Amino acid sequence: MQAPNIVEILKLLPKTNCGDCNEATCLVFSTRVAEGVKTTEDCPHIPADAKEKLNRYLAPYNFDF
Repeated sequence: MQAPNIVEILKLLPKTNCGDCNEATCLVFSTRVAEGVKTTEDCPHIPADAKEKLNRYLAPYNFDF
C-alpha cells in the first residue's frame, strides 16, 4: 500500500506553521504524519472535525503508535 498523501493531510491542518507540534511547518508535520512518526494528537490546533476526517483518512494505513 502506498503511504498517505502529504497534500491530503496538509489540507486538513490549520496551516499556521506555529511549531507547537515540534516541527518547523505544517508541511513538515504532514510529512511526519504520512511516515507514521506523528499523529493528529501531536497538533493541538487541528479542529475536532478536521481531526476526525484525518483519522478516518489515516485508518487504512494501520500505523502502530
